[in-house]
Parts: sequence; structure tokens; C-alpha cells
Amino acid sequence: MKVTEPISIGTNNEGKRIFIKRPCKKFADIAAYQEAFTAEATQGMGWAHPNLLNYISLQKDEQGWYITFEYIPAVPLNRALLDGVLQINTVAESKRIMNQLMNAVAYLHSRNICHLDIRPENIFITKRTHDVLLANPANIYVSCTPSFFIFKEKYAAPELFKETTVPTPACDIYSLGRVMEYLYSYSHLSPGIRHIILKATRPELAKRYADVEEMKKAFGTSRYIDWSVQAIKGVAAVTVILLAYYGLREEPADKETLQFIEEVKHINRQALETAEDRNRNYSIPLPSDSIRPLPTDTLEFNPEEHRRLAERIFKKEFRRRAENIITAMYTPQKMNISEKAFQEQSLDGFSQLNKIQRELGEQFNMDPILTTRLSSEIISELTTESMKKLRKMENED
Repeated sequence: MKVTEPISIGTNNEGKRIFIKRPCKKFADIAAYQEAFTAEATQGMGWAHPNLLNYISLQKDEQGWYITFEYIPAVPLNRALLDGVLQINTVAESKRIMNQLMNAVAYLHSRNICHLDIRPENIFITKRTHDVLLANPANIYVSCTPSFFIFKEKYAAPELFKETTVPTPACDIYSLGRVMEYLYSYSHLSPGIRHIILKATRPELAKRYADVEEMKKAFGTSRYIDWSVQAIKGVAAVTVILLAYYGLREEPADKETLQFIEEVKHINRQALETAEDRNRNYSIPLPSDSIRPLPTDTLEFNPEEHRRLAERIFKKEFRRRAENIITAMYTPQKMNISEKAFQEQSLDGFSQLNKIQRELGEQFNMDPILTTRLSSEIISELTTESMKKLRKMENED
């Protein structure tokens, strides 16, 4: 339920545009609510931060009291992400928006104020510079008696739904985590960002970030985890000479995979012999009896069929070998270690994944750009699955 009317555009006595916010009509005649509305204006006019909507005055007209704000062309975050003109749904823009949002919240906390309603609808993005303007603080409406505020379940900390809860900065940290999750879902939820979201939104207050500054620091260093993912995208060109496959495996491959490997080896031998003497007739030795025989003259090679088969087997093999690595990275114990320790362990895990991706790509004669895309998708899927399992374990506890 809304606690005030939505912010709208109006004009002042000089004909200049301003933002206007009026009281919720349902509560407008209640004395306690009138005091809260006035208190919001008084509180806001004492703020001075570039990422907070700038309060100007409290005024009255024939419709009643209203608050005025400085006008800057802007739209709420949930609309901005869908705006094809603004084009803010990129990793760089997501980082910029989150940094500015956290700066605004840190400023409020430094003044002993909790916002308590941080969600996309209350985060405005300026059209020209894509700057953040946080609006509609709910602290006064929550704390007054009776309370006129009902929290939005998706973005509000779970403790706020308990009547005995006294709001703390940890409530805003939870909301920041949820907004980060929403924002990066439009660009890229990297492993480093996922870790921050998971810690910020822990049900237990003591396990969240101690303050916004600590969350900002973790956000700033998350790139070290993400660099390890980017390393997967820097794989060298694939060689046509295969490495010894069986020495690289932790457990036996299935029959389909072994068969495909033999076919790839056969294609490479055929290509090599053709390059040595294109006019010489030759035969290719048959592979072992455990797989289907190949023709002894020439192999009827369909590039498109080969690519599809290679892609399917690569995904199967990479997922099988990556699953244990990702699962080991996201455990309840590791979610409670320091940021530095988690980053070091994550880098080691992604180094292993990088090696697996490179080896499989070389063994299957695949384009490194394709294997990079496939491996990144699988890593993202496995990370999401691991985080869901963690949340389920927390809820059961």
C-alpha cells in the first residue's frame, strides 16, 4: 500500500518544472500522518547529497500540503532498464548505479537514518547522465504510531515483518542486495556479484555486511573473482594436434564421448596425411572394437553435424567436471569466511575451470569463442544451483 501519492511533475510560481509529492489521500486527515509527512519534508531539506532527490520546500495550495523537489528528467530504475534509449542494462552501468546507490545509503546511515524502502521504483535514473536519485524514505512513516507503512516483501528485510523489530542499517543492506540482484539480472550476475548478494541478504543480521562501507569494499574487489571468469574468455587458438585425453580425466568417459574423440582423431590424421600428399591413396587404421568402425578410405565429414555433436558432448563433459568445483566453492562454511579468503579460493576454482575448458576445446577441435560461451553459461547455471541449495539449507535451519 502506498504511503504517499506518486511523485509527479509540476511547476513553481516562476513557471519552472519541479517534482511534487502529495500525501496519500487515504491518510490525509489523520493528525499523526500529517505530522509524519511534515517531518519527511523537514528531514529531507537537511540533506545534501548528489544521489538523493533534492528536497526544496513544504508548501500548501487548494489541494493541501505537498513537498517540492528539484526537477531533473529521470525515470524509475524498473522503467529505465527497459528503456531502449537509456541503454543502462550493461555491466559498466550496473556498477555505476550500485556505487552511487550505496553512496546515498551510506550518507543516510551516517546521519542515523535508515531508508527502509529501497527498491527499483524509488531509485530514479537521470536521463542525461544516468545518475542515481534515491527517493521516498520510509523511516518516519514506519516509526510513527500508528505505522502507516506496509513493506514490499521482495525487497524488504525479513525481520521488518516482525512487529517487535527495531529497524537498523542491516535492513537497508538487505534491500541493497536485492536491488543488486535485480539490476545485474539485466546485465551479468557474475560469481563475485553473486557472493555479495548472498552475504547481503542473509536472514541472520549478524551474517550480513557490518555496514554499507564494508559492502562497498567487497563490491569494489569483486572484480578479482570476475577476472578469473574473464580468463576463460582469453583462451588461445585451438590446435588440431590433440593432447593425450585419457591422462587428463578424473573418471572414465562414457561411450559416446570416447567414440567422438576417436572420430576427431581420425579427422585430424586424415587432414594431416592429405596435407602431406593429396594425390596419394591411403587407408586409415581402424579404431578399437569398443566403438563403431570407421571407413578405411575417406571419412564422410559433415562439418555442421560435427559441430553440433561437439557442442553437446563439450557441455556434458564440462558440466560433469565443473560441478564438483562449483559446489565446493559455495558451501555454508565458505560463505562465512573473509572476502579475501573467498576470493583466493574462487580464483583457484576458476583456474581449474579455465584449464578444463581449454583442454576440452582442444580435444574436440572447437572454436575457443564457442567453448568460452558454453562454459560461461554452464558456470552461471551451476552457481545459481549452488546458491539455491544454500538458501534452502538456511531456510531449513
